Order: sequence, then structure tokens, then C-alpha cells
Amino acid sequence: MKKSLSVTAAATIATLLVPTIAIAQAIPQTLKQGMPYAQARKTLLNSGWQAVAHAPNRDRSGAMNYLINKLGYNEAHTCSGTGMGFCRFSFTNANGQKLAVVTVNNQPGQQPKLQRWWIDTKNR
Repeated sequence: MKKSLSVTAAATIATLLVPTIAIAQAIPQTLKQGMPYAQARKTLLNSGWQAVAHAPNRDRSGAMNYLINKLGYNEAHTCSGTGMGFCRFSFTNANGQKLAVVTVNNQPGQQPKLQRWWIDTKNR
């Protein structure tokens, strides 16, 4: 009994003294500019990132309507109405980090393509 108690105590103390290492959830290295958003999204989801669904009553005109209603990308956050027609998507990981993803080719009939991505430190 004493021996098992001392082993348990030693294991508990060792566990408390060993620093906990937070495993950072990295952005997959396989993301590439120009890749289809569907593929990039699948890669992110398979790597543990979660799509952030936004309020259902937000503007759904133009590209937003296509992305949300037709393609099912509820993580679509906003789209510009001019120029390249960039659209921004939001993801989060288990550590609370936010990932912003921007695409082009977001109009009906097109397949969105990955343009850029970054850890969003402003919208935590």
C-alpha cells in the first residue's frame, strides 16, 4: 500500500512539475495561392480548423448569396462588390486563434480560388 501510494505521489508531482506544452495548431503548409477554395477548406477542416458560421440574417446578395446558399460556405464573412471581388472567410482553432482566408472567382458559376490567408490578431 505504501509503495503504490508513493508511486502515485511521485507520478502526480512529476506531472505537476513538467511544463505543459501547448500544441500550436499550424496553418497547413499545403495551402497554395490559386488552389480551389473547396480543397483549401477541406484541408483546413481536416487539420482541425473549424469554419465560423456567421449570422444567418447577414447580407446575401451577389457573391455572398452564391457562396452561402449554393456552395454552403456559411463561413463566408464578407465580399467586396468591386474589382477582383475578394471574399473573406473565417476559421478558428482549438487555441482560439482566428484564421482569415480570402478568395477570388466568387461569382455564380465560378469556383472560388485561394488568394491569401493569415492569423487574424485584430478580431480575437
